Amino acid sequence: MAKLVKKPRKNGYKLPDPLPLGEILEDINKKKWILGPSIGKGGFGEIYSAREYTESSKPSKQYPYVIKIEPHANGPLFVEMHFYMRNAKPDEVDAFRLSKKMHHFGMPKYIASGSHQHDKQKYRFLVMEKFGSDIWKLFLENNRKFPPVTVFKLGIQILDVLEYIHSKGYVHADIKGANILLGEDSKNPKQVYLVDFGLASHFSSLLKPDPKKAHNGTIEYTSRDAHLGVQTRRGDLEILAYNLIQWLGCRLPWEENLDPASVQNSKNQYMNDIEQFLKTCFKNEKVPKTVANILKYITSLEVGDTPDYEHLRKILADGIKAESGS
Repeated sequence: MAKLVKKPRKNGYKLPDPLPLGEILEDINKKKWILGPSIGKGGFGEIYSAREYTESSKPSKQYPYVIKIEPHANGPLFVEMHFYMRNAKPDEVDAFRLSKKMHHFGMPKYIASGSHQHDKQKYRFLVMEKFGSDIWKLFLENNRKFPPVTVFKLGIQILDVLEYIHSKGYVHADIKGANILLGEDSKNPKQVYLVDFGLASHFSSLLKPDPKKAHNGTIEYTSRDAHLGVQTRRGDLEILAYNLIQWLGCRLPWEENLDPASVQNSKNQYMNDIEQFLKTCFKNEKVPKTVANILKYITSLEVGDTPDYEHLRKILADGIKAESGS
């Protein structure tokens, strides 16, 4: 009988064959990890629950980590691994958190990574902290609408992470509910974490279109700069803004459109007329000043400007106060 060949996904990447429960992986520092059950598949690879392994390890069903695995020929996990190794060292993440006087911070920390061979197939893997459910799932469970206070608090937490990433010279480029996870920390269950750095890249301070990278990201949230193939800090803020509008219960005008060029044109038109954009989104509901002020600020930024994160946090904090009646 002919052996089935795993077909590449529509995105051009091949999903890995499943690895067996209990498979032991060794990272670049010779530390060993044992795989638990698979907990999901992404566009490029598979994610397993995992724990540290030593020869004296007792059998356990506790898996405090996850391991993301993809075939060695794929690219996104390679990008993500190197982003974590360069920019998510635990001491650097903690130093930034302390410098900003934050009790909690939604930037995941680098733990370990490496390569693994199984049945003549070579894989790369990344060990990550284990988080809870994603915001997109909660959004759907809440009939596609969060209370404004929740949305503005999410905005502040993601903004904190973007400031950190940008300070390292990078942009995330794929901010969306599916990439924002709840923490498992029972002391602070309302903290969220921005994950999936497979599209992270150095930001540009020049608007030099690159057709090869045009429209990168998730089409409904992709920034106008990213539609041109240019990754910018203001672009990350624009992506976040589209998410905030959607989380408030609105349908983005281009949401059902799958044609990248058409979506790009729609965004250009609406972002050139913010008042009309928000009227279209919120229909008969009152447009939150918070969202209008954020969009106005984003459109005021030049391509190479360093965003004023504190100003944006204040806009969101004022929105929380207004909604809370305090």
